[in-house]
Amino acid sequence: MCIHVADANKVIVKVPLGTPAFVAENFIHEKNDWIIKQLAKVEKQSKLATSMGPLTEEDIKQIKKKAKQVIPQRVEHYAKMAGISYNRIFIRLQKSRWGSCSVEGNLNFNCLLVLMPQEILDSVVVHELCHRRHMNHSRDFYDEVLRIFPDYKKCNKWLKQNGGAYFKRII
Repeated sequence: MCIHVADANKVIVKVPLGTPAFVAENFIHEKNDWIIKQLAKVEKQSKLATSMGPLTEEDIKQIKKKAKQVIPQRVEHYAKMAGISYNRIFIRLQKSRWGSCSVEGNLNFNCLLVLMPQEILDSVVVHELCHRRHMNHSRDFYDEVLRIFPDYKKCNKWLKQNGGAYFKRII
């Protein structure tokens, strides 16, 4: 069973087919505090997105152009620093991810990262580069991330609190 808070007016609960209603209701009741916390977070992100304004198609075009200049530079900087190799870099507008790393060594980044403070972008770059050594989220993976980027936890917290607002700006 899982719960997803899609927006301030939409909470999605998924349960296996045939689950009795009372089991689902109990699950929702148990997660009530978490749901309330998530609704508050979504509301805060919506207000932040509104204050920053929507992104038009032309805005996105310019953001992608800037991202294609900035992100590869940051990847190269940290790759050299850490002695990590990679294959290709792809930059796209994604609606739910900041980055990913494929088993082939390709790195994918969300162009919206260039709208954020540079240390946030850098934290995502380091995170994805570290997947070249650890294709998981193990303790060894996070030890590697923190060795290269000591402020990672602070940046990751910022991204979790504020990142949703950037997705909400997409028209």
